[in-house]
Amino acid sequence: MSRQINIDKLEIRLKGISQESARAAADNLGRDLLGELARSSHIMRATQSVDQLDAGTVRVASAAAPATVRRSIVGGIAASIKSANNVSDGGPSPACHS
Repeated sequence: MSRQINIDKLEIRLKGISQESARAAADNLGRDLLGELARSSHIMRATQSVDQLDAGTVRVASAAAPATVRRSIVGGIAASIKSANNVSDGGPSPACHS
C-alpha cells in the first residue's frame, strides 16, 4: 500500500526571530516532517482527506537556534496530522474518534 501526504499550503507565522533565523528554521522542514511521520508506523492506514489543520502555537525563546525552532514546528505539524488521522505513536488511538 502506498502512503502519501500532500501539503498544498503551509503557513507559519514566526514572531521575535530574525528573517535569517526564520529561513534557516524552514530549511529542510519537509525532510524533518517526513522523518517524524515515518516513525509512526500506523500513519495514514486509510485514505483520508483533511482540508485544514491547525498545529496551534509553539513558543520558543527568541534566541533559540533555528534547528530548535524547526523541531518545534515539525512536532506541532506532525502531532496535528497524527491527530487528524487518529494515530498515536503506538498505533490507532482509542481516545480519538472520527
